[in-house]
Amino acid sequence: MFRVWFANRCVAIVPTGGRKDFSSDTVYYTLQEGDDIAQLPFWFEKAEEISYLVIEAADPEAAFAAFCSRLKVEVAAGGLVRDGRCRSLLFFRRGAWDMPKGHVEPGETLEQCALREVQEETGLEHLALGEPICTTYHTWRNKDRLILKESHWFKMTLTQDEPVKVQSEEDIVRARWCGPLLEKRLLRRAWPSIREVFKS
Repeated sequence: MFRVWFANRCVAIVPTGGRKDFSSDTVYYTLQEGDDIAQLPFWFEKAEEISYLVIEAADPEAAFAAFCSRLKVEVAAGGLVRDGRCRSLLFFRRGAWDMPKGHVEPGETLEQCALREVQEETGLEHLALGEPICTTYHTWRNKDRLILKESHWFKMTLTQDEPVKVQSEEDIVRARWCGPLLEKRLLRRAWPSIREVFKS
């Protein structure tokens, strides 16, 4: 299954018969031969009355590739950082709680990018890179271009206590180490793609 977030609205591309996993108020469509799914992102962006659209496809991977074919795709990587007390690190940026991530540089692996971006945005140096968590997809508009951000998330552990020094030039206002209760509260003010990482 592929989920693509348009702010707080979502398109999900699922195998045929996958609709049983969703709520009754979701709009469903079964992909037909000849459908131009490449137009779907631009149509859905304007269809503000639909909050969740599920597209059933015999080949979800091919359908997702077609969905992305007319978008500019930016690949990023980041991390869900936890300390020795199992607290997670969230920071506040552009009106929502977020996690550190950034664009993959030429010649850089996803793992290298994730570690570099987390270190740059948090100032933390003593980080152990763990296993991949998931990949999230969200769109944003840059002038007249609709862009798909493909973000690869990894587990990370802070191996030595040190202060967080947020990168203010990336619009990061503040950071919080969160136990389970605070994490749950702050995630209510996070983008759905960020909440998706915590559910994976």
